[in-house]
Amino acid sequence: MTKSKPVAVAAQWALYGAVAVVGPRMLPGARTSWEAPGDASLWQDVADGVGGFDGLAVYERPQASRTGVAAVLLRAGHPVGFLKVREDAGELDREERALRAFANGCSPAFRVPLVLGRGEAAGSHWMVIEAMPPRPARPVRKPDLAGVVEAVQEALGSVLPRGDAPEGWRPMHGDLTAWNLRVCGRGLPWLIDWEDAAWAPPHADLVYHRATTSAALGAPLGTLPPDVSEAAAFWTERVARRAGGDHDAALNQRLLDILRALRPTNA
Repeated sequence: MTKSKPVAVAAQWALYGAVAVVGPRMLPGARTSWEAPGDASLWQDVADGVGGFDGLAVYERPQASRTGVAAVLLRAGHPVGFLKVREDAGELDREERALRAFANGCSPAFRVPLVLGRGEAAGSHWMVIEAMPPRPARPVRKPDLAGVVEAVQEALGSVLPRGDAPEGWRPMHGDLTAWNLRVCGRGLPWLIDWEDAAWAPPHADLVYHRATTSAALGAPLGTLPPDVSEAAAFWTERVARRAGGDHDAALNQRLLDILRALRPTNA
């Protein structure tokens, strides 16, 4: 989870300034080696897709239940794209479909990264998307959740395969949290991480944002629509399936407690 509490955001700004002055050696933590996924053909394809890069900053997914890595691609110290590498194409298929649904990467309520390249090499699937500006980002303090949800549903309704989704379900972002809806510079906030875009019960995105914000930041749930029990049950099942070894297992337990409280006693 991207650090979202005010103290953590302030610490990111302090570290950002220190690195700008002194260089990467200011970053905390021990140096370690990293084994890149795929082979040379994958990295050549990626380089061709973005016009070349000479460095990267790697992010390894901390959830034991999720595979793959991501990296900011750098050229002369400046980001030229954000790379995701996955063993399975499904997550990237969903994300690419969702991102391309927004003309020029914008909606009335938020902006999304543009897709810069997509491919497969050495048995790995990859996608490069537009990188956010190279500065610390923070959660939107008072997000227009109704506007965000409306924009998501309007854009995704015609591009997401419905499959066997029950009648009445609506398109959702699938991971609408404070750490995925972020302010980074001027203009609209960024809404990132669309890998779980799908059809879900009404109010699914709203319930998940409110519940995760409460679990992670201690914020009150606020007023919810009268009947959110189906959305709460939907998320209760999903969160309960997450691996107990994930680094955020304690957060998931708090999230489960909140979601279960939103369900009727006989659900």
